[in-house]
Amino acid sequence: MNYKNWILLGLLYWGSIPLAAAQEQARITQLELGLLRGKTKAPWEEGTLNRLNFSFSTFRGKELRPNHYLGIHLGYDHYTNVKILPIGLGWRGFLGDEIGSKWMGGVNFGYGTTFLEVRKRTEWSSTWQEGGVYFHPFLGVHLPAKKGKWALTASAGYKWQPSNFFEGTHSQLESRPKIHPFWTRDLLPEGFSSLNKISTLFQSLSFQVGVQF
Repeated sequence: MNYKNWILLGLLYWGSIPLAAAQEQARITQLELGLLRGKTKAPWEEGTLNRLNFSFSTFRGKELRPNHYLGIHLGYDHYTNVKILPIGLGWRGFLGDEIGSKWMGGVNFGYGTTFLEVRKRTEWSSTWQEGGVYFHPFLGVHLPAKKGKWALTASAGYKWQPSNFFEGTHSQLESRPKIHPFWTRDLLPEGFSSLNKISTLFQSLSFQVGVQF
């Protein structure tokens, strides 16, 4: 079983925990807007390009032990040439007094999907984008509101996220081969006579602000 199946099974398991048990645990929801700053190797060139990209994420977690939460992380990362939707698991931990500001740490990891990207087909060729496993640790602060059960959050971290662009030639005219949504093997998929792959690794410093309730 490959890593993608383990990630999907983990999400299904976490979402299937009985509601009665979940009601006994505290829950948090975190919504964040952010920027991803880094350098990316320019396609077909030796140089690199500076970039600043938009990011949005949400986290829904359950308290496993005091100040430690495990849950599901969903996001949207808008890079210059590809839009990636991260789907995975996340952890949040808090350090400080019950009243007042706290230090916050966390990590998100899972698989970055490319469902929003259009797969283009002609009589003789197909092009499409794929994502990959992402990893995003960060540190920040948790600032509770004076009134109400919500707080502001701010964090900085590091995000590691790959992307792949595929361009394939069909083995027969108008054969329109079926592309598996998570195809990343080196062998040719059925219906193709050739396939080119361009891999890009996005390594970014992340800066996020958000609200937790």
